[in-house]
Amino acid sequence: SLDFRSNSDYMDSDSESDEEILKIEKDSVLSNDLAHWVNENFIEHNAVDSLLSVLKKHGHPSLPCTARTLLGTIKNVTTEQKSGMEYIYLGLEKQLQSYYFSLSLEQQYELSELSISFNIDGLPLFKSTNTSLWPILCKVHNQPVQIFPVALTVGTSKPSNLDFLSDTIGELDNLLQNGFLSGNRTIRINLKCIVCDAPAKAFVKGTKLYSGYYGCDKCAQKGYWIGRMTYQDVNTLSLRTNETFRSALNPEHHNHPSPFCDLPEEKLDMIKQFPLDYMHQVCLGVTKKLLLTWKRGKLEVRLSSQQIQEIGRHLVQLRSFVPEFFARKPRNLDEIDRWKATEFRQFLLYTGKIVLKDILRSDMYKNFMALSVGISILVSPILVQDHADYAHSLLEYFIESARVIYGPEFLVYNVHSLIHFTDEAKEHGNLDNCSAFAFENYLQKLKKMVRSGRNPMIQIVKRLNEQDNFNSTRKEEVFQGLKVLKFKQPNNAFVTENNQCCEIVSRTEDIDPNNPEIKMLLCRVYERPEPLFHAPCDSRIIGVYKAFPRNCRMKLLSPNQLTSRAMLIDSDHNAPAVTFLTILHTI
Repeated sequence: SLDFRSNSDYMDSDSESDEEILKIEKDSVLSNDLAHWVNENFIEHNAVDSLLSVLKKHGHPSLPCTARTLLGTIKNVTTEQKSGMEYIYLGLEKQLQSYYFSLSLEQQYELSELSISFNIDGLPLFKSTNTSLWPILCKVHNQPVQIFPVALTVGTSKPSNLDFLSDTIGELDNLLQNGFLSGNRTIRINLKCIVCDAPAKAFVKGTKLYSGYYGCDKCAQKGYWIGRMTYQDVNTLSLRTNETFRSALNPEHHNHPSPFCDLPEEKLDMIKQFPLDYMHQVCLGVTKKLLLTWKRGKLEVRLSSQQIQEIGRHLVQLRSFVPEFFARKPRNLDEIDRWKATEFRQFLLYTGKIVLKDILRSDMYKNFMALSVGISILVSPILVQDHADYAHSLLEYFIESARVIYGPEFLVYNVHSLIHFTDEAKEHGNLDNCSAFAFENYLQKLKKMVRSGRNPMIQIVKRLNEQDNFNSTRKEEVFQGLKVLKFKQPNNAFVTENNQCCEIVSRTEDIDPNNPEIKMLLCRVYERPEPLFHAPCDSRIIGVYKAFPRNCRMKLLSPNQLTSRAMLIDSDHNAPAVTFLTILHTI
């Protein structure tokens, strides 16, 4: 039969076909973007189903009908019972290989070793039940940093034994000795440390808790009971070693053998590679203990209600000066029971020295400043190289003076542990390299993956699988340091390479003479800054400056000249000076 359609009919048909193909392609891109959005924001499937239904009605017919189809959700997840809990092993080597092959070819070529650390801790999933998650997390320290779960354990209590570690330790043993192959190259694995809070560490190492007479995992000091277990010695310490631990030479310290002792001695030091965690022991431990002592302690060291309110008022006044890379703004002391670890860190390293001055008794303020400056040095990878021994002497002073001010019962395990933190910082480069902050952030992400009390383990595994389906890399969202530049307060304060303080005003069209790809910045530079305080040291050592607006000059600076971010505090606009606090911890 003959086709009598005109040329215009053919053209319309082709045009409609092209439009249909274009629509499908656009819906495919939209589908992929939606999947990323759902994963990044932990959107519930019911809400996604409703959104897809609306979008399909309004010009996107090719989109999937359900969230399961959109995200490629797996149907079946097989778990088993271990250590009296529901357990699933996700694998270590395959995830390290996945990380390696996600890198560019250039990065792969330059990489010969992956440095990793582990975290083992419990996480309550609900307020209304005892259900808790005990994941084994692995962190890759190479750039880009990535954290992923190796194994997941869920139950109504902590694991009844250490069998849930067996798969991880077995695979880790093989990787430490043999690495893994990439073509004809072997990628070595270096275990940096295993980070746990004190109870979890005692559990996995098979040792006495810190409440026991030989509860310190760094030295063999015998505790002294004063209504609670305390550790009074500061100088005459017999330090534990890998050899003495594996040989159990101090039997009062051990409960049962640790499966980690099955790893070769040369690959895992049972003392040095199980570091103290300053997130739990200094921020949530010592710093919180100090604040609670000032608020609720013995009458001779308790602050008045008026003093507490004044400190809280000063903290709230600082909110507008805190940069966006701090997870939380300061809160007053009425909410101290709800403060998070990052808030205690912020108080210890930065705001405490400002808000306590002229309110805290002089001997108590001097005691606090020793702690603040000592830990400030140890969290900085630069300061720890030159001033670690000085930090140690400050922490010794803090413990000794705290005994006098607050009584011998104040020297509990967390306070005693301060004497060992300098060794940890020297061993690992700084305290952030062996802290639980990054792991804690990831634990909260795992918690967000649980939407109901029914089969929480399966929910988490499915969410992790959905992320992997769309290359939603589980790399930590590390703040990009000096690469992300802001031009508005409070995010535009920096300290330069020659220790001058400055604020970025704007980007210019002028080119950096040393690098034509970089544009210069117009900055307000505070020349000749002075120390904010002189005790226990010149505050400029830890990057704390008093700067004067009368010494300001507008200058063109290269971004490469801005070495450190800072917090600029100008709480009293009538004052002749402002305060710059260099950000020391890893952002």
